[in-house]
Amino acid sequence: MKVILNSDVSKLGYRGEIVNVKDGYFRNFLFPNKLASIATKKVIELAEGRKDKVVMEKKRLLENVQEVMDKLKGLAVEISAKVTDKDTLYAAVSAKDVVDAVMATANVGLEESYVKFDDQIKTLGEHKVAVDFGEGHVVKITMNVVKEA
Repeated sequence: MKVILNSDVSKLGYRGEIVNVKDGYFRNFLFPNKLASIATKKVIELAEGRKDKVVMEKKRLLENVQEVMDKLKGLAVEISAKVTDKDTLYAAVSAKDVVDAVMATANVGLEESYVKFDDQIKTLGEHKVAVDFGEGHVVKITMNVVKEA
């Protein structure tokens, strides 16, 4: 089924793109969340007319992503957390903790959905965290978890 995206959908496409999806995915997820609508002939013609604008917008977004990735390359952030007597964390480090630390250190605003952990981080020390902007744009940052004073 051909649909036009009303907003950016992760791993599917950008706003204004016409994509093929399964009926159930459209009916159960995209349509109820107002993320897409059915692509009629008229809508397809309008979308084709806007294609150049969308391509330019994508190019601009990729330039912004590259700029942010350059700022994040080799970045080391420090997160302080409460620990038990055995030096394990009371709670795992969350994506919000990483986003806040990156903002404080490099003045770069990230969305929590970009932060990817291999495993939960519940120990002190140095850990690698991936920041995934999608479409193969991934940068790793170093996170040092220390005891809260």
